[in-house]
Amino acid sequence: MIVCLNDIETDMNQDPTIVQWVLTAFNLTFGSFLLLSGRISDIYHPKPIFILGFFIVGIFGIGAGFVHNIIGLIIIRAIQGIGASMTIPSAISMLTSAYTDPESRGIALTFFASAGTLGLCLGFVIGGVIVQFASWRWVFWGIACVAVPISLASIWLIPVPSLRMNSKGKKMDYPGVFSLTASIILLIFAFSQAPTVGWGTARVLAPLIVALLVLCIFFFWQTRLSDQSALIPSKMWFIPNFLILILVSFSNQIYFIGPVVLYSNYYPIHYGWSPLTIGLHFLPTGIVSGIICIIFPRQILRLPPKTVLVAGQAMAGLFGILYAFAYTRERYWSFTFPAMILATAGSSVTYLVSNVGVITSVPVDKVGVGSAVFNAAQQVGSAVNVAIVTTILVETTKQNPQTDQEAYHGVSSAIWWIVAIGCAEAVASAIFFKPRKNSLEGDGSGAEEKEKLSEEAQSGGTAGTV
Repeated sequence: MIVCLNDIETDMNQDPTIVQWVLTAFNLTFGSFLLLSGRISDIYHPKPIFILGFFIVGIFGIGAGFVHNIIGLIIIRAIQGIGASMTIPSAISMLTSAYTDPESRGIALTFFASAGTLGLCLGFVIGGVIVQFASWRWVFWGIACVAVPISLASIWLIPVPSLRMNSKGKKMDYPGVFSLTASIILLIFAFSQAPTVGWGTARVLAPLIVALLVLCIFFFWQTRLSDQSALIPSKMWFIPNFLILILVSFSNQIYFIGPVVLYSNYYPIHYGWSPLTIGLHFLPTGIVSGIICIIFPRQILRLPPKTVLVAGQAMAGLFGILYAFAYTRERYWSFTFPAMILATAGSSVTYLVSNVGVITSVPVDKVGVGSAVFNAAQQVGSAVNVAIVTTILVETTKQNPQTDQEAYHGVSSAIWWIVAIGCAEAVASAIFFKPRKNSLEGDGSGAEEKEKLSEEAQSGGTAGTV
C-alpha cells in the first residue's frame, strides 16, 4: 500500500499528511482489534470469525477502488483493518485444533508464519507492478479478487467436526477488551502523528499519556480476574520465553519496513524511479524470504531457537550497516543489494522462530489470544519504530545538499536506529531466552491445563482442544 500513496495524493489532490491516514487507519484498527478477535476465537468457534474477516477485507476492497473521496477511503481502510484482525488469531486457532501432533502442528504454524513474511516482502513488489501498469485502484480490486473467493470457499473447505472448542467457563472480559483496544488505538495514533506534528505537541502527548494510563488500568484489572475470564491471563507473561518473544516481535518488522519507508521517499525524489522500478529493486527481499520461508522452515525450526534468534537479529542489525553507505545508485549492487539479502534473511528466520515459539509456548486454549498478543506487539512496535525512523529522517535531512552523501544523510542517520535495534534485540535474546531443543517443541507451559482438558474429555466432559 505504501507504493500507492503518491498516486492517491495526486489523483485526489490531497496533502501527504492526510493521505498517510490510508495506512494509519488500517494499522489502528488492525492492531487494536487483534486481541478481541483472538479472545472470540478462543471462546467460540474460529471458523465464522475467519470467514467474516476475509469477506470484510474483500468486499470493502471493491468499494475502496470506486471511492473518490479521501475521507471515504480512510474509513474503508479502517473497516478493512478490523476484518484483517479477525483472520490471523482465528486461523491459528484452527491450525492448532486441526493438527494434534506437536511436530505436524509446528510445521503447519511454520508455513502460516512463512506466508506472512513472504506476503510482507512481495506485497511491495506486486503493488509497484499494479500501480505502474494499471492504477492504485486495482490494488484494492486485486485484494478483493483474492479475499472474497477465499472467504466463500472456506465455508466448504474448512472442516467443522475436527475443530473442537472448549468454551466451558470462559467469559468475555468486556472492560478489558475496551480498555486494551482504546489504549492500542491511542498508542498507534500518537506515534503515527509524532513525525508530522512533533513529539512535544499536545496532539501526541495527550493520547500517549492517556494510553499509558489506560494500559496500566488494564493490566491491574487482569490481575483481579480468573484465568478463564481474563483477556490476557497474568500468568501468561510468566510462561518461559513468552515475554522475550513478544519483545522480539515488537521490533522485527522494522528491519524490512524501515528501508521501505526510507527508500520509497528517497528513490523517487533523487533517482526519479517509478513505483515499478522501486518494487523491482526490492525484489531480492521477496526472493530471499520465499526461499527461507518455503524451502527451509523445517530445518530452521529444528535448530536451537536461541541460536537462531540471536544470529538472526544480529544479521538484521549488523548487515543493515551496509544501507548506511549506499548513497549513490551505483552502490545499489555493492551495498543495498547484499544488505537486503542478509538483513531479510536474518529478520525472516527471527520471525519464524519467534512466531512459532509464542504459539507453542501457550496453552492450547489460549492460542488465539497468544497469537493476537504477538501480532498486536508487531503493529504497535512497527508504529513506534517507523515514527522514530521518520523523525530521524526529517530532523537530519540536509537542506540544499551539495553532494550525494549530503543528500543521503537523513536516510543513513535513520538506518543507524535500525542497526541499534537489531544489536540490542540480539543481546537481549542471548541473555533472557531460556534454551530449548528446537522450536517445534513447547516449553511444557500449560501442561496442567492440557492434562485437565484431556481428563475431562476422557470422562465424558466437554472436549478440549488438543
